[in-house]
Amino acid sequence: MSVIFLAGVHGVGKGFLGIPVARRLGIDHFTASQLIREERGQISWDEDKRTAEVEINQLALIRAVNQKRESGKDILLDGHFVLRAINGGRTRVPSNVFAQLRLVGAVVLKEDANIISRRLAARDGAVADVNEIEDLAAEELLHAEIVCQQLHVPLAIINSPNEASLVGAITKFLSR
Repeated sequence: MSVIFLAGVHGVGKGFLGIPVARRLGIDHFTASQLIREERGQISWDEDKRTAEVEINQLALIRAVNQKRESGKDILLDGHFVLRAINGGRTRVPSNVFAQLRLVGAVVLKEDANIISRRLAARDGAVADVNEIEDLAAEELLHAEIVCQQLHVPLAIINSPNEASLVGAITKFLSR
């Protein structure tokens, strides 16, 4: 059973693309926040998706993924390498979390920050600062590269992603 991590900033299309691609490939799709919520029985982040309980949440995520492994199905796990902290800063998810998830590959989706800003406004009704999106996306990608290099996990970076490009990346990881 393989776990592939699907990353990128909020609004980049992880769920929009990940759900139909997982269905098409016959694999399970979960969001990290969904699994954390189920494992902990509560949410621990605010409406802006900022959290102060990163370590507790990541331990819950690891436990939840290990439970999902028992189904024997491959998993597309939608989440982040960098989290928005409650204090307005950012927190890099430690490499050991990804090591414990035993990833066979990671995909980072990238999109123009103006497009993401418009998506977030339409989805959440909130105006997202383009510069903040660009900064977070750059940090997400940098940390993904660091983690994947440390753990020898292959990384695919998809610019302006679509279903076909995501299917291609995931299929490549599953065939290893």
